[in-house]
Amino acid sequence: MKNFMGKEGFYWWQGVVEDRMDPLKIGRCRVRILGVHTDDKSASGIPTSDLPWAMLLLPVNSEEKIVPPKDGSWVMGFFRDADNCQDPVIIGFFLEYLRSFTK
Repeated sequence: MKNFMGKEGFYWWQGVVEDRMDPLKIGRCRVRILGVHTDDKSASGIPTSDLPWAMLLLPVNSEEKIVPPKDGSWVMGFFRDADNCQDPVIIGFFLEYLRSFTK
């Protein structure tokens, strides 16, 4: 029973958003996570379409309009399923990366 949040194996991660066009329109993003997903986006690697959807963790007083991070944004989060690495949650993004892309 170790592969769930709060037990041994809590797994933090950092990655880059590759797709935010969530078909369910609930703010999910596909994130290429460092150390988990390869850089190879070809069919022999891990195409963006094969990355799991990451949920956004929002504060309880957030507005109803959900604005996911832009493609290319660096984000941080954790896996709800620990080292199975299939259920990512985004808890925030790195502002310095965003500023470097907008200069």
